[in-house]
Amino acid sequence: MNLLEELDTRIVCGDGAMGTLLLDRGVPVDRCLEELCVSEPTRISSIHQEYIAAGARVIETNTFGANAVRLSRFGFENRVVELNKAAAGIARKAARGKNVCVAGSVGPLGISAHEAEERGIDRAECFREQVVALIEGGVDIVFLETFMNLEEMEIALRAKPESDCIVVTLFACEPEGRLQAGVPLVDAFARCRELGAAIVGANCLNGPHAMVQLLEKLPAGDRLAAYPNAGYPRYTEGRYVYPTAPDYFANAARELVAQGARLIGGCCGTTPAHIDAVANAISDLRPIRSKSIRMVAEALRTPLRIERAPADSARPVNQTRIRERGPSRDQNRPARRQNV
Repeated sequence: MNLLEELDTRIVCGDGAMGTLLLDRGVPVDRCLEELCVSEPTRISSIHQEYIAAGARVIETNTFGANAVRLSRFGFENRVVELNKAAAGIARKAARGKNVCVAGSVGPLGISAHEAEERGIDRAECFREQVVALIEGGVDIVFLETFMNLEEMEIALRAKPESDCIVVTLFACEPEGRLQAGVPLVDAFARCRELGAAIVGANCLNGPHAMVQLLEKLPAGDRLAAYPNAGYPRYTEGRYVYPTAPDYFANAARELVAQGARLIGGCCGTTPAHIDAVANAISDLRPIRSKSIRMVAEALRTPLRIERAPADSARPVNQTRIRERGPSRDQNRPARRQNV
């Protein structure tokens, strides 16, 4: 499958979570999930196969944390190449003959720039080692996902060697549309495209409705990806439970398409049931070319908030209203962070 050509004319369904699904199926929380690609490859393969059967046409390798920094927590820092190549092989075998693309999942290193300097860690080399192993393992796409700041994403993009692999860059961003350092998401997207990203978007952090709110602030026309969580987790009986049902998630997927998303999958808490619902919900949809952008006025003496009319209003969906108000509740809301 030529993913870029597909995205020009149709909506493509991605897969769902790997990490939270493994934990939900009994893998201990203190286990290195990426190491399962070697010790329990059948378990990983079955999940890929379930997602493909559900309708996913892009599946991700079980390698989100398979970089030397994260693997060092388990004493596996010298197994980066082994684990990434094993994961790529498992996914490729699952996708064989099924017109499905294999994406190599690459997450952030999980340390700050200051900590990396203190520990003498070459962040670019850490990304390069993982990405090279995934490419040599045969992935079609490199997914740089759940990055929360532009600087680390730039390091990862520059670390990728020359290859035919498509690069997808996904940020974890609050619905207000700014990254942790205050960089507007639209500016981060532009920078990623300058550095070679073919698809940009957002994943994790937000549930499906909040992801729709985020995309409302973005222009249409780009190859845009959206991978929301299955809501915000609740800690119940010793584990995290994600509350969003597949049908609700699927309805939100249609709204994401209306806001410009062309590649839609799921992040934390999503399952093959969610992806099955999404695949069915978006099967008759086509990419949009233009739309109205939801704007929020900032830093005015008397703040104006420009927002959509309520869903139960008689006014058309795209009509806005303007009213004077104090600071938005969103400005004081603490950031929600989730690990994949």
